[in-house]
Amino acid sequence: MKEISPKIGSQVEVVLASEKETSHYLAIVAEETEKGIILSSFEGIEDLKFPEPDIPIKLRFNLKDVGYEFDSLILAKKESPYKFLYVAKPVKVLRRQLRAYLRIDCEIPVTVIRRDDPRKHPIAGVITNISGGGLLVSLIVTIPVDVQVELKFEFEDGTSISNVIARALSIRAGEGGSRIHAMQFDSISEEQRTAIIKYTFKLQQRAAKKAKKEENPS
Repeated sequence: MKEISPKIGSQVEVVLASEKETSHYLAIVAEETEKGIILSSFEGIEDLKFPEPDIPIKLRFNLKDVGYEFDSLILAKKESPYKFLYVAKPVKVLRRQLRAYLRIDCEIPVTVIRRDDPRKHPIAGVITNISGGGLLVSLIVTIPVDVQVELKFEFEDGTSISNVIARALSIRAGEGGSRIHAMQFDSISEEQRTAIIKYTFKLQQRAAKKAKKEENPS
């Protein structure tokens, strides 16, 4: 059976859990050895402090359109001048649902087009929650479950996401007569999925810094 492991140069999600909180970070697989994997490029996390060796962590990664995760141990670390983490190779890799991606609340205008609409009529909506696997979309109309739609939206930094195909999984009532649609991505490029994941981590870090500042205003 072929060994399943994140590829060199690919992006992985690192989950560090403590008694107080669980933190999510993005890193790049820099190198692979006989015993472990070297992670680098922990983006935008200047104040990140790695736990001591032998602390268990969880790694998540994607191969094509399938998500995987595995438990690992920190074997060694380096924090200056560049951050590197050496972790044990996976013993057992599990498939995971796309909803296992980090989710974050947001307010992003989105254009939705039903794929079964021959007129291709655009519907304006708002993304209220997003992850690398799907999103919640608030609309004034109802899109039936299992109907596919095409999505187009843009992040605050100008990154454009388009030609993404999603499927409505469930619907519930929202505020002011709106309908909240839970959608899963059916077709999305890895480049655009990575852009979404980076956005969710950026918002997470922003929220964490804000909370820390509120706790220590001085």
